[in-house]
Amino acid sequence: MKRFRPIHGFLIVPVFVVTIFFLAGGFRLGEHKRVSPDADGKVHIDVSDLGKSKVRFYRFINRGNQEVKFFVGRDKSGVLQVAFDAGETHAKVGRGFRQEGDWMVDNKCDTAVHLEEVNEGGGGCRPVPLPHRVVGQQVVLEEGDILKGWRLFN
Repeated sequence: MKRFRPIHGFLIVPVFVVTIFFLAGGFRLGEHKRVSPDADGKVHIDVSDLGKSKVRFYRFINRGNQEVKFFVGRDKSGVLQVAFDAGETHAKVGRGFRQEGDWMVDNKCDTAVHLEEVNEGGGGCRPVPLPHRVVGQQVVLEEGDILKGWRLFN
């Protein structure tokens, strides 16, 4: 039987660490689509192809380089749910939410809320609702309303 040599440890440990890193979510690159306000200070998001029980994540950046993350989802009854990608109690940790079926799960405290209840708000580990209007097949957000959530991310 061959002996275990130190070089084997130098090969095994990095492979193990990289595997765990990617199983835990990796860099989460490309998860948030970037949006910016138009000349009128409004953000228009096309939701015509957003299916029921689906969620899309967005990253708002304005001219002042203020960044705010939020998500838009359509619950199983077809109602659009819009909220900041942060909860009140630990927003600055920057972990946000993930979707698991019809649930939005807080990545910090690992609690879940039904997608249908997102617009209702709450506090704690629940997503903070973002005021919005639905015009045809678009969600319209005011820059001022989005920037009210900037406190959650800076």
